[in-house]
Amino acid sequence: MWAFADKKGRPCCLIPEATALFQEKSKELLGQRRERMLFYTARCYRYERPQAGRYREFVQLGLEYLSPDPVRALRICQDICTGFLDSLGLRYEIDDAAQRGLSYYLNGQGFEIRCAELGAQQQVVGGGAYKEGAGFGIGAERLLLALATQGI
Repeated sequence: MWAFADKKGRPCCLIPEATALFQEKSKELLGQRRERMLFYTARCYRYERPQAGRYREFVQLGLEYLSPDPVRALRICQDICTGFLDSLGLRYEIDDAAQRGLSYYLNGQGFEIRCAELGAQQQVVGGGAYKEGAGFGIGAERLLLALATQGI
């Protein structure tokens, strides 16, 4: 995460991913509803050295399903994600038992979608269940790279 002061001394932070923002605002976003599905695009940043297929700045396409039933929300998110990738004709492998390392996931419960053709940086999607629901993020640049690598 990059945290710094701008020219006027105001604190700024470039986010590394967007899921935590939705979790923080979940009660406000739900309002009187029991469930809500939100799609977003976010420009995100990593505070690390760039590598092949892993950039400091990247675009995250995401979907968050806020719900009191995180397990059901996770199944819905996986179906939406794989349906989207199938519609693009992308060949991929899904690991629906992936132990996501982010602290907000319930018991590490998550999933990853990988495209083997990308080599070391083959994860295109990461997602999981958390207390307020479930969601996933797609790295737009990796998705485009995977499509190009597969000739799509």
